[in-house]
Amino acid sequence: MIQTVKFRIYPDESHEHQLHEIFTIYNRVKRIGYNLLFYGEGYMSQRFGEGKTIQQCLMDQCHNNPYANTILIDNRMKLKQQKSWLKKRQKRMIQQLKVINKKINEIKEQDTHDRRLKGLYARRSSIMAKQKNLHLETVVFGTKKLFRQRVRGIISRDEFRIRRDSSFSCIGKKQQGLQNLNIKVLPDKTVKIRTFSKQKERKWLVIPTSINSEQGKWFQQILNTNKYTVTVKRKLSKGKVHYFLHVSYNIPEPTIVCDYEHGAIGLDFNYNFASLTNVDQHGNLLSYHSISFGNLHTYRKDKRNDYISYKMDKIVNYCVNKGKGIVVEDLQFDQEFSYNKKLNRKLSNLKTTALQLLEWKCKKRGVSFRRVFPGYTSIIGKYKYSRLHNLSVHHLASYVIARRGLGFKEAFPDIYDWVLSHVGEYIEPRLKKSSPYRIWSMIHDLFKHGGIKSFKTAEILRKTVLMTHVLNSVTSTRPDNLRAGLTSHGKIDDYYKTWNFINHFIVL
Repeated sequence: MIQTVKFRIYPDESHEHQLHEIFTIYNRVKRIGYNLLFYGEGYMSQRFGEGKTIQQCLMDQCHNNPYANTILIDNRMKLKQQKSWLKKRQKRMIQQLKVINKKINEIKEQDTHDRRLKGLYARRSSIMAKQKNLHLETVVFGTKKLFRQRVRGIISRDEFRIRRDSSFSCIGKKQQGLQNLNIKVLPDKTVKIRTFSKQKERKWLVIPTSINSEQGKWFQQILNTNKYTVTVKRKLSKGKVHYFLHVSYNIPEPTIVCDYEHGAIGLDFNYNFASLTNVDQHGNLLSYHSISFGNLHTYRKDKRNDYISYKMDKIVNYCVNKGKGIVVEDLQFDQEFSYNKKLNRKLSNLKTTALQLLEWKCKKRGVSFRRVFPGYTSIIGKYKYSRLHNLSVHHLASYVIARRGLGFKEAFPDIYDWVLSHVGEYIEPRLKKSSPYRIWSMIHDLFKHGGIKSFKTAEILRKTVLMTHVLNSVTSTRPDNLRAGLTSHGKIDDYYKTWNFINHFIVL
């Protein structure tokens, strides 16, 4: 597995001037290389002549420096990400059009002069126009937000260039005993950086590095590793430029210290919090916990990543304290529809950062990490365990996830079998007969049609009792104690009395 360590470097004035030159040339060549990949051979032959490859063009711009190899790899990755985003965007627009067309047809069947049709037609036309004009566009280096600030004069030209050209890196290669050809970490706690100059005395920079006691063990690992990749970054803070060194290297997989011998920790992810459930080896609930994520959409990128990392550490610490492995849902994030802007951003933060980071932290701490099928965890938890544990749906879902990770199968309650035997033929199943969750979907549709969404409030319990009476009205008479366990105002006075009445009435 790959680990990245961050160090602070302190260049003097002469070194800072040379570092600024490296940042400028590296990022200029990076923009050139991206345009060569984006526009293809016509652009390349027009600018550099025919008969040259992209690798040769970049090497000429870098004065035959190996920085060109890293630049080419980064540009290919960036272009691949853009193409992937374009496919997802097209897929989502197709799904949006399907939903709108279905809604239009449903409204037309009821009333062809409905006022809602005008808005739906406008929305469909807008999406179709966007779909027609959707194409791959070049990226704006330094982000569009920063570029607009420069255009409006909010930031100066120098600040824009510093923040745009904020990093350069070199991928390590195991070649002739050298871990990295351009950026080398030395045993005397200095870093040796290669410049683009051909003069012998200006070919290398040696800059001191700040290493504290905690970073010392990582520094020794870097010196002993076969190869490592180094990225030099600069950050503008309060009018001053600070420089940092990010070193990535491979470390061996740690031994597993928290497995599933004594149980598991179930995790149910939501966009603003995570629900944790501690389960023993027999599948019994021991404890539960919640971790809030706060308003992730309000943070900037670096602060947001640090905040998510802090929260993922809390989850891993909970697993370490309990001495058990974690079980999560095997979620797929191909979002085919759009929520509002705030919720879309929260989901993006979750799917691009939190889950991958949690898996990496679990591996680093020796915590077993297991993925399970995510289907119907909330429904099973709500309809099977809500009365037993009296918890929220999210904690019950994490409980089902933990049991599923331990290999337990959820048996369908006999009461629901009796209910479906009376009304099941009137429910149109959503799943195939071979699906193990077919009956769960049917009972969910039945309760949803009856207006029952939970099993925790007095109003819902009252509806449950009334629904029980309706199911038995054909062969039995209306009992006198329909409000068993409820006060005169409809509130629950005794939960167990109410539920015992429901079970007894259904069995009868």
